[in-house]
Formats: sequence, structure tokens, C-alpha cells
Amino acid sequence: MGLDLCSIKPFTLCMKTHVTTTTFIMGNLIALLFAIGNSHAQSQKDEEAINAQIDTYLSDCVTHHFNKNMKTYTTKDAEWINIVGMNWRGQEEMVQGHQRIFDAIFNNVPFTKKSTRVRFVTSDVAVVTLRIHVGAFFPPDGVDRGVNKRPETDDLLTLVFLKKNKSWLLTAGQNTVVDENAKNPVDTK
Repeated sequence: MGLDLCSIKPFTLCMKTHVTTTTFIMGNLIALLFAIGNSHAQSQKDEEAINAQIDTYLSDCVTHHFNKNMKTYTTKDAEWINIVGMNWRGQEEMVQGHQRIFDAIFNNVPFTKKSTRVRFVTSDVAVVTLRIHVGAFFPPDGVDRGVNKRPETDDLLTLVFLKKNKSWLLTAGQNTVVDENAKNPVDTK
């Protein structure tokens, strides 16, 4: 049996303490629910803005307009690691690297978004897992030599976006070819 403080204190003091505690708890609960509601709405709007930037990037993959568009959706210190481990540091290298490789290898190659998963690390940092389908291509220069065809496949990209001046900008990206023959040791399928 616990100690009943109301039996020790005058009844009015006990009621004031109870009302104050209840008001404090209810006020915090309402504030928490309001914050969660606004956070979800903000996250949905932010997720749509991030997906719009991804759509522009994928459009550039098809149209090869990196020189024209990429600076509008990346940070100046952006960094990219491509499927063969080339590391482009800074916006200029990233634009130049994409432009040159896509002009050489990816002519008339389709790039299709299959799925995105956006995870907000903070209110202004998001990590995105993007799965795309890439058509067949011929490295190193787009010419079919009979032995250099890379078949169509899915790629899995990890993208980091920062919110700067109310815009979501790509600051880091890494692209991996999905090997459908590899057995995932944690796959529960």
C-alpha cells in the first residue's frame, strides 16, 4: 500500500497539485501530437520535393543535360561514386564526370525509377535509397564490339540530400549494380 499524500496535505493543496500536474501532462501531450502531425506533413512535402529532384536527375540521365541542370539540384561540395568506383569530388567534377560518361556510353539508354525510400535523419538531412532500371550499354565508348555489352540491370543508389534555403539538394551519391545472382544472407523471402 502506497502513501496517500492527499490525506496528509490539506485537500485544496492536493487538488491544485493534481490539476497542475494533469494540465502539464495534457499540454505536453497536445504539443507532442501537434509536432508529430506537422512533422509528418512537412516530411511528406519534403519527400515530394526530393523525388522531384531525383526525377530531374533521371531525366538528365536520358537527355544528357547535366551541364544545364545538375547545378540546380546539387550542392557545390557534392560528391559522387559511380558503379566502377570513380569518385567525383565537388559539383564541377560531378557535372563533368556525368556529362562525359553519359555522352560516351549511355546514348539512347533508358533509365527508369523503380522505387525510392526516403529516411529523414534530421529535419534538413535525408538519405534516399533509389532503385532504377538501366538499359543495356557498351563501355567504354558506346561502341558495340561484340564483347563489351553490359546487359540491362537494376542499380541501387544511395543519395544524401541537404535542405538549404528551403530546397533539397543532392550532396552525395553512390551507385551500385544489383547482382541478381548474389544471395543476400539476410533476405527473408
